[in-house]
Amino acid sequence: MNFTDDALEYWNKLSAEEQREWSEDLVCQSCGTEIDPTNINGSIYEEQLALFHECPSCDNKEVRLVEVNLQYQKVIDDDFEQWVKAKKAAKAKSP
Repeated sequence: MNFTDDALEYWNKLSAEEQREWSEDLVCQSCGTEIDPTNINGSIYEEQLALFHECPSCDNKEVRLVEVNLQYQKVIDDDFEQWVKAKKAAKAKSP
């Protein structure tokens, strides 16, 4: 993981459990490829710690704001997955 100085300071304030929750078992929201935590970059965005990564398979770029409650982030991720499935289904039906 690569962090700016400010982001690293914020990251180090998180518990080990919180750090694991935000950096392990990540998958691309577009194609489902597992994201290697070493490819995550962290910086401060609008006074929040932002974790950025790019999917090695589809080049999708994603950001996760650590200030967001982790449960809320999971809801966001689930909603996005449902949106992607709906888009793919609609595309498959179109002539």
